[in-house]
Amino acid sequence: MRVVAAFTTSMLSAAPVSAADWTYRPFDLPAAATYTADFGLRFWYGSSKTSKNLYDPSGGMMVSRLTYSGMSIYAAEAYGRFDFDRRWFLKVYVGGGSFRNGNLKDEDFPPVTSPYSATLSAQQNGSPIYASLDVGYNVIRGPDFRVGVFGGFHYLNETVSAFGCTQISFNPYICGSNPIPNQVKVITQDNNWYSVRLGVDATVELDRWRFSVDAAVVPYAWMYGSDAHWLRISDQPGDFSGPIPEDGTGWGYQLEGFVSYRVTEALSVGLGGRYWYMQSRGSTHFENRVNGFTAFPQPVEWKVQNFGVFAQMSLRLGPYNVIDVH
Repeated sequence: MRVVAAFTTSMLSAAPVSAADWTYRPFDLPAAATYTADFGLRFWYGSSKTSKNLYDPSGGMMVSRLTYSGMSIYAAEAYGRFDFDRRWFLKVYVGGGSFRNGNLKDEDFPPVTSPYSATLSAQQNGSPIYASLDVGYNVIRGPDFRVGVFGGFHYLNETVSAFGCTQISFNPYICGSNPIPNQVKVITQDNNWYSVRLGVDATVELDRWRFSVDAAVVPYAWMYGSDAHWLRISDQPGDFSGPIPEDGTGWGYQLEGFVSYRVTEALSVGLGGRYWYMQSRGSTHFENRVNGFTAFPQPVEWKVQNFGVFAQMSLRLGPYNVIDVH
């Protein structure tokens, strides 16, 4: 009873405490509860190739092959990365530009087309648009290095157009005796790739230099596109009523390496390289698209390769406290 009385007396005699002196801590935050943010701009110069193999309805015989190659990529992109407590991270980039130069080689094979036909067309007015979003966790980290794993989503749209047509084989019936001039658009291909990414992200810093690697596998990719043969879109029997839808599923991988130099504590510049590869198998949906004929879907395979180098300028902000507990 004496202990209780003494405690009560001391509480009653204590000076009142104002609300401003109270500190509420529902849980203990990590010792370094901070985040950093990186923002930057990139210019990507590279090369692109995309191709498809079209088969007969049974899938056993190749009917035609279209290969868009020699295209130069000129693209600009913005990117950002957010690191929380050097553990969790989020990274994103969005970009777009143009495909310059390049050509389409369009091949048709016997017995559907006889004799064998191969034509060349100039690629013009093409464009890539792309974006990526990843969320990851650094499983290994030190004062000047980190290794993380991540999962995310990647989107790529590629539009390519072929102009003119010149026979380079011995088929006199397809652009043979009457080549189509390069001012005439003959084909437009518009493909959308939606991909799941799983990968490893690693960085090491040596004084003012930073070396980074990003390697991702694409275990699943969806491709949705359309093929417009402009000179065959009409209301005549045997011609197409409009662009032909195409789809497919597949896989791929994406690699990226980068080295940067810290000019100031906030500003960095650097150079990097990347390689993207994806492929799919699905169908070209001719059904209800050929005037006067009952057409069926035909198997189609698509492959796309993009690679090149990029220059980057970035600005780092932070570290900042996530919550000020003082």
